[in-house]
Amino acid sequence: MKFKTTKTLLALSIATLTSGSIAAPYEIVDLGGLGGDTSVANDIDSAGNAFGYADAEVVDGTSDFITHAVQFDETQGNIDLGSLPEGTESYAVGVNDSMVAVGYSNEITEEENDNGQLIKVINHHAVFFEGGVVTKFPEFANYSSPVALDINNSQMAILTGKFDADTTDEASGVDRGAVYDRQNDTYQVVEPFAAGTDRRSYITDINNLNDIVGFADKEVGETIQIASYIANTSDITNRVEIETIDNRAIFAMAINDSKEVVGSMFIPNSRGQREAFYIDMSDANPQIEFLGFFDNAFNDSRARDINNLGQIVGRALISVPTLGENGAFLYEDGEMKNLNELIACDSGWTLTEARAINDSGQIVGVGTVDGEVRAFRLDPTGEPVEDCGDSNPQPSDGGGSVPAVLLALLAVVGLRRRFS
Repeated sequence: MKFKTTKTLLALSIATLTSGSIAAPYEIVDLGGLGGDTSVANDIDSAGNAFGYADAEVVDGTSDFITHAVQFDETQGNIDLGSLPEGTESYAVGVNDSMVAVGYSNEITEEENDNGQLIKVINHHAVFFEGGVVTKFPEFANYSSPVALDINNSQMAILTGKFDADTTDEASGVDRGAVYDRQNDTYQVVEPFAAGTDRRSYITDINNLNDIVGFADKEVGETIQIASYIANTSDITNRVEIETIDNRAIFAMAINDSKEVVGSMFIPNSRGQREAFYIDMSDANPQIEFLGFFDNAFNDSRARDINNLGQIVGRALISVPTLGENGAFLYEDGEMKNLNELIACDSGWTLTEARAINDSGQIVGVGTVDGEVRAFRLDPTGEPVEDCGDSNPQPSDGGGSVPAVLLALLAVVGLRRRFS
């Protein structure tokens, strides 16, 4: 496996900027929120700016909004990115190095029904968050309820939405991934491998060379299976399928600028468990390499992101699958590391999932602290692992501190959670 050395000068430079002596490989930064008890960091740019969403503060049973996209800033204060007019929810999912974030927002309007009554209609739209302004993506024919998932430095954005491939029938739209070229104001839709207007496709990530990865329905015998692919936006019809093993469902989730891809693959004869994988699609003969688990008895792991140094982050079970308790992981130097063991022993945090990592090794994600679901950022320090004794969460065959209801609570934003 061609993972690169991860003790970089970038990591050491971050360590010199942190205050005090920190006896752990990572300093954890509580990114806070917008006054409510839930916040989640979804992405981080090269400068360490984190974006995600946070709930509103509730006072006397009321609030100004439900959830808003947020730019986390622990020094100047978090920035509420707002929503579309009359909207109550917005989510930032991806960001580029120009601090242009994308995601989606709801919009509430009033329409008159057949009986002449005014009714409220809620629609969702893919949006840009830029310079304090929330802007809809341009409309695309037969494409509805879009969610923007990421945007690269060339202003190429990826989305998922409902595409009506046959407007002559009564069937509604079906999930299809799309690429929006902001500079040329054009859309491209990724077709599924399987024929039929009811078949699905998704794009999950885009790198700065305009390579995309995702997955789509594919016919395998008489069944429909999930197959993954890599393509370039210059011609998304020229897809290369990422070979799976034994026709197992495979979910490509992220790609770096070296065409290294990570994701997860279905485990046969399981209750929906998956194992995280890595594959270098620049190789002449690319081969799947599995990343393993924290404990083989707790067999579920899912890779979410990979940076240009080959560091991989995601989540993996820390207890029996039926409990659904997860811990955030970092995979480097051939080892899956529990990030809960790489922070200060007395932090009070349980890190549930790492969602993104930049090339400085800074990691963002979601965990729990003081009974709240909170966004975090981890800054590498260059310090050794602290001996915590039994104070950090360990793999368990019973109860724990990160219940399955936490992940259910977070399953509200787009494809990256529905298929993570």
